Amino acid sequence: MMRVATSSRLLDSIRITPTLVLDRIHISMAIACCSLLCTMAADAGSLDDYQTKIKPLFRTRCFSCHGALKQEGGLRLDTVELMIDGGVVTPRDTTDSVLIDRVSETSVEDRMPPEHEGEPLSKAEIELLSAWIAGGAPAPEDEQPETDPDDHWSFQPIMRPVVPAVKNASWVRNPIDSFIAKAHEENGLTPQPDAPRAILVRRLYLDLIGIPPSSDEIAAAEADTASDWYEKIVERLLEDPRHGERWARHWMDIWRYSDWWGLNAQLRNSQRHLWHWRDWIVDSLNQDRGYDEMVRLMLAGDELRPKDTDALVATGYLARNFFLFNRNQWMDETVEHVGKAFLGLTFDCAKCHDHKFDPIEHTDFYKMRAFFEPYQVRMDMLPGEANLIKDGLPRAFDALLDTPTYRLIRGEEGNPDKSKVIEPGVPEFLDFEPAGENPLNIQPIALPAEAWQPERREWVLENHLAVAAANQKSVQTKLKEAEAAKEQAGEDDTAAEFALKLARVDVEIANAEHESVSLRYQAMQTEWDESTSEEVVLEAKAAAIRAQRRVSLLQAQRSLIDVEKRLAEAAEDKREAIEKEQAKAQGNFNKAEKTFAAAILAEDSYTPLIGAQWSATRFQSTGKDDPAVEFPPQSTGRRTALARWITDRNHPLTARVAVNHLWTRHLGQPLVATVFDMGRNGATPKNAALLDWLAAELIDSGYSMKHLHRLIVNSAVYRMSSSNAGAESNLAIDPDNQLWWRRVPIRLESQVVRDAVLSLAGTLDPTMGGPPVPAAKQPESKRRSLYFFHSNNQRDLFLTMFDEALVTDCYRREQSIVPQQALALTNSKLVLTSAGQIADRLSGDGEDARDFVARSFKTLLGIDADDAEIAASLKALSVWEGQADGSVQRARGHFIWVLVNHNDFVTVR
Repeated sequence: MMRVATSSRLLDSIRITPTLVLDRIHISMAIACCSLLCTMAADAGSLDDYQTKIKPLFRTRCFSCHGALKQEGGLRLDTVELMIDGGVVTPRDTTDSVLIDRVSETSVEDRMPPEHEGEPLSKAEIELLSAWIAGGAPAPEDEQPETDPDDHWSFQPIMRPVVPAVKNASWVRNPIDSFIAKAHEENGLTPQPDAPRAILVRRLYLDLIGIPPSSDEIAAAEADTASDWYEKIVERLLEDPRHGERWARHWMDIWRYSDWWGLNAQLRNSQRHLWHWRDWIVDSLNQDRGYDEMVRLMLAGDELRPKDTDALVATGYLARNFFLFNRNQWMDETVEHVGKAFLGLTFDCAKCHDHKFDPIEHTDFYKMRAFFEPYQVRMDMLPGEANLIKDGLPRAFDALLDTPTYRLIRGEEGNPDKSKVIEPGVPEFLDFEPAGENPLNIQPIALPAEAWQPERREWVLENHLAVAAANQKSVQTKLKEAEAAKEQAGEDDTAAEFALKLARVDVEIANAEHESVSLRYQAMQTEWDESTSEEVVLEAKAAAIRAQRRVSLLQAQRSLIDVEKRLAEAAEDKREAIEKEQAKAQGNFNKAEKTFAAAILAEDSYTPLIGAQWSATRFQSTGKDDPAVEFPPQSTGRRTALARWITDRNHPLTARVAVNHLWTRHLGQPLVATVFDMGRNGATPKNAALLDWLAAELIDSGYSMKHLHRLIVNSAVYRMSSSNAGAESNLAIDPDNQLWWRRVPIRLESQVVRDAVLSLAGTLDPTMGGPPVPAAKQPESKRRSLYFFHSNNQRDLFLTMFDEALVTDCYRREQSIVPQQALALTNSKLVLTSAGQIADRLSGDGEDARDFVARSFKTLLGIDADDAEIAASLKALSVWEGQADGSVQRARGHFIWVLVNHNDFVTVR
């Protein structure tokens, strides 16, 4: 009956006109269409359709409320048996099907899935379910319900697995290989041998420092007969300062590094001078600062070490999330990317409703947000620069300590549930037994005076005095010039006389400003010192006020002189307007004189020297900055608690996420494919035991990333050839290399492509750190690409061609292949200029063309050229040399240009 009914509906959907009915051809076509649709509906009753179409539909639309996570109404739909027992499905009977009735319901209140879970099922999906029930609701005999979410592999404690014993022990170099070899043996795979030495050396250089080896470095490695030649290179490169530059870019992708961007000069996102955080990452990696310590400082350096500039720089991680206009967006992105980057969990899925796959409740998102609710961003003054636009330290601090967090109903900004304030907390399933003291015991932190009164720092006075002194020097120079000009011009030169008057008053102003800086700071010091008598405080305050009044008087005097000068030089028809200005300037001067002579009153004040400036927000949509935020003497301690919880050695996720990223960038494919999602909707680990062993190793090494680098690159897995040659059996068993029986070729990141060209040309600027290279100067710059200004508004065009990191989200780089990449390597000024320079460096004195060709292949591509390749190359060189504008070096430049355009140049084999 069901099939007939379904067929009837499908027939009704085919519109047949009277003319068409009389057309035998069209009648046949209509019957064929109906037959096909009936067959499709009938097939929906098959077991295969249940597994490939229907169960996935239940999983995405129903399991979050009626599965292992929750059992609304006591009902589970994760097996057919549970559906039948729950009374919502009766096989072969759709007329009495609660399931069909509820998904077909037109009333929003009664319809399933409910409104907050998304759109209703489509007509086609409902018909698919109906056909499946009519067909008997078939299901696998051994169908199992979803496992308890708390039992998910990544939510379990990290336990160091026993290193497996393997038969092919001769291949094993360290425990990593044993885990991989075990998988090989279980699946009948034979690992590929080591790659040739030149490829290994190139691989190590590009992987560990992001720069290819020179021809001399390759030659030295090939000539080294010591058994530990490889290990020596590894140690040297790990200690090379360029290692921090190379791996900083990886972590900057994951941590969403971005220089500031906005509209013209208006800062709307991130922060100016965020490059200090970039340099901190580089330095931390070179020092082998523990990963756990890096995470703690990035999340709470201002609370953990509030007087330590190094720790404050680390909070650039949070400063980067600044968004001028919308606090909710700022908070949402902070929670989302803390979850993805450090925990491998998609907390953002719970912003609007309970997570559909992981046991993260809707309120858990806001519990996580509550850790960050009080924090704001400010710019602290650094030694040597008083102008915060030119330089400064962007950092986080807790500003509005009592700001409540409310759950936003359905994630809607305008619909907060103010009936309950959400306190900081973590999902129940991650409330593990900590290794030490409970990190979520949140305690407020009393800050040292320098933290909330940054003007106390010793360099603040020095910076302000330096500015005043520089101004003094500048105006003294101009005074001497004015005096010389007046002497040369004579007594009757009015313009020279006024210029001299202005120069003299500028000197007085500069001297007064210098004195004002000193006296204001002295007044501030007396107020800070609780032992200073009230009389001394008042006296110092009065001196500071008088000094500022004197500056104001002199500035009013200068304005009056300037107007008098313009009046003396004015044409008759312009004098009336300037005379009005003169009257106003005279009035301002008279007022300033009276103020200067007046007594100091208790309510009078001076302008303190600033040591930091709050990064203004415009959350209130007034078109103006929100009311200024003060720097409180206390911090909530919330972020410290969160940071300690995330980095607790018993946390099941943090180390797993970190080693997965490290493995991915070394081996080309991750152990867990979903690098930012290790939850129940993420991928299953390809080698769970290896992942856990690496995680345990990271923890036990004190979170030393260099220790992990060393382990991975010294393994036989890392050293394998990427070739498929002779591996037909492996290809048949594991064509996608899921079990690492060979090396995965990796396309170089955009930065390394550019840096490699410059390095081989000998023109790469090795200068480390400092402000980013602005976009206008990038085409001519020889700095490493790491130092290019990089924001959502400004990304270098050449780098973008090769899948530059997105600043909004880049947990793993794209590896696209597009024609523009070939065009960039073929036609860019970078390559065209560098090709000849590379050729010059690879051409030995008196060396024949054959040696040049062989060296070029090896240096640029890591390839030992065979006879056919050398012969073809020599022929091409001969043709180029014979051209009208040909020469040996020009021909060799052409040859290098060709090799740069070879696929292996942009690939780590």
